[in-house]
Amino acid sequence: MEDIFARIVFGHLVGDYLLQNKSMALKKSEKGFNSIFWCTLHCLIYTTSMCLFLRTLNPLVIFSIFITHWLIDRWSLASKWLKLIRGRNFLEAYLSGNEIDVAFSCLVYAVVDNTIHLLPIWFVVNISQSVL
Repeated sequence: MEDIFARIVFGHLVGDYLLQNKSMALKKSEKGFNSIFWCTLHCLIYTTSMCLFLRTLNPLVIFSIFITHWLIDRWSLASKWLKLIRGRNFLEAYLSGNEIDVAFSCLVYAVVDNTIHLLPIWFVVNISQSVL
C-alpha cells in the first residue's frame, strides 16, 4: 500500500511540477482553443509521468488519470472548491496587503489542488488492483 501511495505522489509531483512549464501553468485554464491545447498537452505529459511511476498500461487507469486531471486543471476546481467552502481567497489576501496572508492563501490553494488531484487517482488505482 505504501509503495503505491509513494508512486502516486512522486508521479504527481514530477508530472505536475517538474514537467509543467510556465505557459502550461498560466494558460491551461484561460478561455479559448489555445488554452485547451495547453491543458491537453500538460495532461498528456502528466498522465505519462503517472503511468511511468505506476508502471501501468491499464486503459482504465490511463483514461481516469488524464480526464480527471484535465477537468481539475481546465476549470481550476481547487479555486471553485475554496470559493464554495468560503476558504482562503488569494485575491482578498492580496488586496488586504498582508504578505503572510497571501503566502498562506497560496499554500492552502496548493494543498487543496494536490488533494483534489490525488484522491481520484488513489481511488482508481485501488479499484483497478482489486479488479485484476
